[in-house]
Amino acid sequence: MRTLLTIALFTFLCTRVPAQVLTLSDELTMRSDTEYDLVGKLGGRVMLLQDRGTKHLLTAYDRNMRQSWEKELELRGRNIRLLTTIAKQDGTGFDLLYLFRKGGRNFLQLDNYNPAGNLRDSVTLLDLGAFGYTPEDDIYRSDDETKLLVIISEQQSKARCLGIDLAEGTLMYDQELEPEKFFFGDDFMQAEIDNAGNTYFIVQRDNFKSKRKDHEYEVYTVAPTKQFTSFNVPMGDSLTYDIFFRFDNKNQRLVAGGLYTTKDFTRADGYFWLRIDPNDAATAKPDFTPFPLSLIKNVEGKKYNKKNPGIDELSVRDLVLRKDGGGLVITERNRQLERRSNASRTQVINNYGIRPLVDYHYDELIVFSVHPDGDPHWSNILHKKQYSQDDGGVYSSYFLMENPRSLRFLFNDEIRFENTVSEYVVNGRGEFDRNSLFHTRDLDLRLRFRDGVQVAGNELILPSENRNKLRLVKVTYEARK
Repeated sequence: MRTLLTIALFTFLCTRVPAQVLTLSDELTMRSDTEYDLVGKLGGRVMLLQDRGTKHLLTAYDRNMRQSWEKELELRGRNIRLLTTIAKQDGTGFDLLYLFRKGGRNFLQLDNYNPAGNLRDSVTLLDLGAFGYTPEDDIYRSDDETKLLVIISEQQSKARCLGIDLAEGTLMYDQELEPEKFFFGDDFMQAEIDNAGNTYFIVQRDNFKSKRKDHEYEVYTVAPTKQFTSFNVPMGDSLTYDIFFRFDNKNQRLVAGGLYTTKDFTRADGYFWLRIDPNDAATAKPDFTPFPLSLIKNVEGKKYNKKNPGIDELSVRDLVLRKDGGGLVITERNRQLERRSNASRTQVINNYGIRPLVDYHYDELIVFSVHPDGDPHWSNILHKKQYSQDDGGVYSSYFLMENPRSLRFLFNDEIRFENTVSEYVVNGRGEFDRNSLFHTRDLDLRLRFRDGVQVAGNELILPSENRNKLRLVKVTYEARK
């Protein structure tokens, strides 16, 4: 579940170091085909939804993470495909969005449940007809989580945008977009939906060296009250190495933070900030900031490229908005390496033959703070080094916990059964502390930080998967006296 929070410019770190209280649930045995979703915290209980194919179980845990009750949800139709759950921000229930099939046709269904897991309302939003192929889908939610955007692409040349008002339980629009010379898998970058229900569908154009001067982004706007419009945002003379968009509802701007390169895609030369007024998009232009040489040396070490200094293997992970219109661009170094060998001990054999093993590396976090006009505020490196083999990298990377005073980056120090969990606490001036939180020795935990959910300003829920066992871990920060 993605949580979008707008934060103020932090002024100081809390002078008291909070203690962490861990509360663990009992183990659940998971089948290999079981999927699950952390719904959130409702009525003081943590909710977990399990998708077991033909059975859908909702489990509630009390404050001590003991199972309070479990219910099987009665969903409509056959061939059910769960899309997402959305917990109400006021804690009064949650919405469940899914597809089901009936009579050879596919339907989009929205069900609403109260904190006791009882069905409160149910509506079939749309008859999608028969699918020739299994479509791709992407889901985005507004900051206030009252609006939802579902993008369905069955044909690569077009995309269908479905805007849903969760508060009213209605379909706001069903708009098919078919940009010229468009291939969904290559050209579609991202979409955003604002609190009013307006969708911003973003397409990348000419992001390669031979057409560098033509590189731009096309933004298609779909509104509940009118047909779609579009505008273009030129990227000057630079190529985009990576980019992340977010809509700033407070300042009514579509913003983006990204990495750029001027020569090739082997490394990023710097970062950029883009702030767009949808009503005056022609004035929008990116502000580019090259990486300071000191930053490059700190990350790349002595082997940095002196002729073309830059940082390689860097991705934009998140964008945190400030109330003044600025923001924080959060990046992470990561790479995947395939290992091939004739020795059977280093390979895995499946139904399709021999496949290579994959090494996953997730290393430094680099955070850039940017003023509203694009001028740099500060940048800092949060060092970590995570390595794992053939696990999809699910135990690597970090969880971002936000509150008005600070950002907390929580992560596994090492990807192994006995591991230390650490955090970086960063304030608004870029000052940070690194803390060791707890050790998983004797706890039998393997924490998936990327799948965690923040349920309060001082509390988060993390899933732990060890072999075929699932446990939920509640982490509560309590200030020491």
